[in-house]
Amino acid sequence: MLTALNTADHFTLMMDHEIRKSGLSGNFCALVFELDKKLDPELLAIKEKSFLQRFPEANVRLKQQGRRYFWQSYTQGSSIFFAHQAKHKDSAHQIIQSIINTEVSTYDAAPITFHLINMPTGSFFLLRWFHPICDAKGAELITHYFLHENETPPQGKSPFSQMENKWGLWKKFSMMYKAKKYIGQLDQTSSSLPKIKKTPADKLDFKLLRFDADTSKNIMRKAMKEAGMTSTALYFIGCLMRALEKTGCDEKAGFCVPYAMNMRKRKALFPLFGNQVSFLFAQASLNDVRDRKKLFSKLRAQHKTTIKSALDQALVPLMWAGSWLELEKYGAIIRNTPQGEERSSFWFSYTGEPDPKLTEVAGSTVKSMFQISQVTAAPSLGMLVSQYNGEITLSFNYIANQIEASWLDEVMQNIAHELHGHDSI
Repeated sequence: MLTALNTADHFTLMMDHEIRKSGLSGNFCALVFELDKKLDPELLAIKEKSFLQRFPEANVRLKQQGRRYFWQSYTQGSSIFFAHQAKHKDSAHQIIQSIINTEVSTYDAAPITFHLINMPTGSFFLLRWFHPICDAKGAELITHYFLHENETPPQGKSPFSQMENKWGLWKKFSMMYKAKKYIGQLDQTSSSLPKIKKTPADKLDFKLLRFDADTSKNIMRKAMKEAGMTSTALYFIGCLMRALEKTGCDEKAGFCVPYAMNMRKRKALFPLFGNQVSFLFAQASLNDVRDRKKLFSKLRAQHKTTIKSALDQALVPLMWAGSWLELEKYGAIIRNTPQGEERSSFWFSYTGEPDPKLTEVAGSTVKSMFQISQVTAAPSLGMLVSQYNGEITLSFNYIANQIEASWLDEVMQNIAHELHGHDSI
């Protein structure tokens, strides 16, 4: 039986093509939990069997028919759980890096694999997923139901599909026109990029910046004040724009950053599979970025106008039209301005606290969590923001041989300064 990819799934498949074209492993992501003690791998191997019985849609492979793509049941019985051993935390991080950089073809990639990395004290439990199978929220739900074999998700229709199905053909054309006009306006401001060395990409690496609970509370209070109650993501985006400008980057007229908008209802426990997201853009000129107050005022107003004008939804028919193109052509349109420049200044994701909350894994307490995502070259840099028990973790994902470690360290110092709400020194 074949299951068609939805429009958002197809968008992430196009990004898989672009990432592979950059020389990296593909559009793989990871959700990583640090645990307070070692685990018996057999406890999770038992959960694997139960999970695959309950969710056979997790054991599939991608199949292409013409220009359309489908999930097809995989009957060769491969495992989706793997146990690893690390001597210490640094070697555990190297194993995590190798998992996210494992090279496998688009059509042979297992969409979901779970990994346990035991250390002498403590462990890491992670889900690596192939982005066309689900979004970050779906990954959280998949992890939850993997660990809770007695729970079953509620039944319901895909909110993304429901949204698409309510539009007739002429409505779609009208929305596409609105979206193209919107992107045309964005492209009038060329996008600054990180400082990137001109060398072929080798592998993804990551660095973490963590804040304790009290500091995180102050950051969120500042975010609410400056970016608004419903626009927390904009605070982190704006602060990274300012950190990049302060550190020094490949400056153009401004910054442009795409970010995802979850289409599920709040606290929804379904669907697990299928991307349920649309996209928004945050854009600011260099002059705006250099004036903190002006920057966040601009980003708030921009977000308000985008939602009021339904531009977030208008991008979906444009993605639908793109899904009928060859991946190569689709990718060129999405990533590049008419001048042939990279549109995205950096990749960004904000997920907040996991819901439902994951407090323990097979009896081992969760201490913290973070996320990883492959990126394209350029912009060769992404920042993924997670929260756990109120503590914020910034995961900087970067192409190791294109981003200087010392430059990235300075960016991280500067964004920490910005998140605390201080003007640039």
